[in-house]
Amino acid sequence: MSQIEPTPKHTFAERAAANDFNDAQILNSNNPAGAEIPQDSDVVVAGGGIHGLIYAIHAAKYKPGKLNISLIEKSTKPGYKIGESTLPLFSLWCKMHGLTAEYMLRLFGLKDGLCFYFLDRENQGEYTDFCSNGTPGVFLSGFQVERPISELLFTLLAQRNGVNVFHGRQVDFNGSTIQGGVKSNKIAINPGKFDGKPATTIDSSLLVDATGRFRQLASKKASLHRFEGWNYDAFWGYFDCPTDESNIPFRYYEGDHTNHLCFPEGWAWVIRLPSWEGSSIPNLMDMISYLLDCAEAGVPGDQIPSSEELAKMFDLKFRWTTSIGFAVRNDVKYPEDMSAYGTREAERKFNYFVQKYDLIKKFMGNFRLIENLYGPGTTWYIRKSLTYQSPVVSGPGWLAVGDACGFTNPLHSPGITAAMSTSTYAAELTHKALDEAKRVADAKEAEMSIRKTLAPYDEFAKKLIPSLNQMNKFHYVCFREPRLGPQVSFLWQFFAGIGIPGWQLIRQDYNLTFDTYVDHSINWAWGSQVPEFDAVARKAIELIAPIPLEETIPESVVREVIDFSNEIKRAAVDSNRFNFRWDGLLRYYDLYLNYDEKKNWKDVFSRQCKGCGAWLVCRPDWLKCHSCGKQRTAEEAAITWNPPLAVDEVKALVRASDAKPASRAAPKEAVHEQQLKDGSVVVSHAVEITA
Repeated sequence: MSQIEPTPKHTFAERAAANDFNDAQILNSNNPAGAEIPQDSDVVVAGGGIHGLIYAIHAAKYKPGKLNISLIEKSTKPGYKIGESTLPLFSLWCKMHGLTAEYMLRLFGLKDGLCFYFLDRENQGEYTDFCSNGTPGVFLSGFQVERPISELLFTLLAQRNGVNVFHGRQVDFNGSTIQGGVKSNKIAINPGKFDGKPATTIDSSLLVDATGRFRQLASKKASLHRFEGWNYDAFWGYFDCPTDESNIPFRYYEGDHTNHLCFPEGWAWVIRLPSWEGSSIPNLMDMISYLLDCAEAGVPGDQIPSSEELAKMFDLKFRWTTSIGFAVRNDVKYPEDMSAYGTREAERKFNYFVQKYDLIKKFMGNFRLIENLYGPGTTWYIRKSLTYQSPVVSGPGWLAVGDACGFTNPLHSPGITAAMSTSTYAAELTHKALDEAKRVADAKEAEMSIRKTLAPYDEFAKKLIPSLNQMNKFHYVCFREPRLGPQVSFLWQFFAGIGIPGWQLIRQDYNLTFDTYVDHSINWAWGSQVPEFDAVARKAIELIAPIPLEETIPESVVREVIDFSNEIKRAAVDSNRFNFRWDGLLRYYDLYLNYDEKKNWKDVFSRQCKGCGAWLVCRPDWLKCHSCGKQRTAEEAAITWNPPLAVDEVKALVRASDAKPASRAAPKEAVHEQQLKDGSVVVSHAVEITA
């Protein structure tokens, strides 16, 4: 690794000042082809959000120099969006592109795993919990991202890799002709009122709908599909970030987790992340360009200035915030008069659940609301009927990626991570489709060739969204009884999603490449398509969903769900298809996934900075806080492997995952829960699944 740190530059700030550039102009001036929209491009991407950018970057780097890509974004700069929590597939994709934790953690917050607290509605103050580590920071770190910064980072990365990203312009879907074939599309681009550019047209072979939930092109091809049963509404705000977490009323609480407060009507997210809001775009571009230069030079982590130091170097605003929001079923019965809870719908519904649950009320006493963090009128947010699917995601001359294909629920962060399977898969298929179409002389044959190549993408997207929808419904029915979260639904989520047969990241040294990323991503789906997971999810939904939301789940139903889950789990563990180091990853579970409330330890991959309170990755070579720059001791930077490992390397983790204890017997506390209520039915079903 290089020991020479690149010199910080203020190129964009100086250029913007010298030319009196607005945000769109300074961003567009950084394009490889300059600020003028080209007359033709192989691909036009409509939408500069995270999936439009991931698609463009992936396509550009999959076969460098093979595609000319123009991305069109109507906003003058990357703007606020919800969706801040990411998972390992996001970090692995960033790692493929040189964006490792040394550089990312200067911009974003650390995410080390997920923690869930299941509140008892009938016994206020009582709860259960479930917690999983993230990946060891010596191999891969997770991130909590502020979306404007993530999209600005990816904009600059795209431009460095030959993609033209135009802000302040907009695809006119009504005025465009999209018909398939090679360069047969006529994509109309509306005038840019912020950059003074006239209307124009781009000849292209493919238009990518990356307009998110607005589905600008996908909506013209088919109306969105809603699933049976309840949908979900979300409402949220932003709060200050306490450095002292000792007063949080939940055991084992850590701010580096994505924390979830779960209750029968839904759940609340708690995400600790840094905000750069209020900083100028040119100055942010200078800082991010400096970090990209550091990444290209391989500068070691402790040589890179901390976030606070970077903010001073580039005259930026930096603060830690907490995103807190609720995602609840839309069949909840609220009081007729909600005026006592606030003045706006989002505020009223937010405060209604804060007041309804004693533990949430006590928890919120640690946080102070931030007014208008992202501009006037941004104190409270609400979004209704979150779940939908686009029945058609591609056609002659176009395809959709990301939320334009569908969305389910923010639980388990599928909006970025699971949907990356669409943006990266589509990027690679684009090369194949256009390469084959160019070999065909006849325009109609070229169009048919493209459709044939994209057919597997359609089939994949059609299966993905319903699987994620069932996954969420599974969790929501289990929210209704505190025992079901830790012993059934969330155990299965991590059992299937991390130990997914044939696709465990531990077997790939926590590294993916262009040869392996898409295959891994499309076969992951959070484990929701693993047959054992599917069987338990269906059973829980079948037994619990018909019971009215206001009613308590009968004890006989709770036992039947737990017993059914345990029988499937035993068969799955015995199959040796899901081997993992479960006792280090999960609290309350041993290597064979026997549940034991007394087993309250797991690995330690992060600790809080004693200076600023930021949560830091445990890495022996990182003794400097990435947030404030304070030094820490070697002991504070060391991973605690629990149970111990001889060496800190992936091979040791693989060996530990393959290890078998002397006995797989369940602890006494769990023996009753492992007895089937109806052995003949469940055993036969388990054998059928695992065959």
